[in-house]
Amino acid sequence: MARVKLAMIAAMTMANGIGKDAGLPWKLKGEMAYFRKVTTHVPSVLGDEGGESSTAAGKRRNAVIMGRKTWASIPPKFRPLKDRLNIVISRTSSEAELGIDAASSDVKLCKSLESAYELLRQGTDSDLIARVFVIGGAQLYTDLINHTSDQDGVEVDRLLVTRILGPQYECDAFFPEFRSQEQLQEDLETTHEHANSTIDNTSAIHPLSSTEWTRASTESIKEYLGSSCPADLADKHRMIVQEDATWYEYQMWQRK
Repeated sequence: MARVKLAMIAAMTMANGIGKDAGLPWKLKGEMAYFRKVTTHVPSVLGDEGGESSTAAGKRRNAVIMGRKTWASIPPKFRPLKDRLNIVISRTSSEAELGIDAASSDVKLCKSLESAYELLRQGTDSDLIARVFVIGGAQLYTDLINHTSDQDGVEVDRLLVTRILGPQYECDAFFPEFRSQEQLQEDLETTHEHANSTIDNTSAIHPLSSTEWTRASTESIKEYLGSSCPADLADKHRMIVQEDATWYEYQMWQRK
């Protein structure tokens, strides 16, 4: 059985807020460009660390897995997300109800994550899948964050996080907490130092009692991103960005 490796990618506040009223509470063109580049970038060869080599990528492309609500939140003119295989998970909705062309090779509807995994394992000579990203929403993230390593031939081994340092946006959808107390404290210190922002109610954040994910070094992030790494951050020690009044940091976490 071919192994399926998943990376979850999301922009989130210090309290792991990822959405508000079925959309994003922020408008960050730079962060959206980063998301597009990362999820479309196909490394020449996928090594053990996800880096690149000089071998041609050929016809490979990446896949993005999303829930019904995430698909619906994308403006119709941008659906399916270009240059990626879009996999939409819905147990009850039909292609017609979701506005999906059943004959399209760019978007597929699956009734479950298990069906999506089988689709990815099958592949075709004309549609070889490189990296697979889970892009939302909150329920899919929750279902997968505690997925046992290599369970059923599926491994969730990487989180690509855009941490919104400040200001603190109001959210009603959240990514599950994955940081330990020490890791949370590091994020809080970064927020205070760079964005001069504080969290009104840190008691609402419930860090894990043990370390389950480790934060990758900046060098490791850049290696994974390859040519999709923002050019203006290539020589930076920390991948911290100010876009208008919002500060954020690109992070990568790997399962311990």
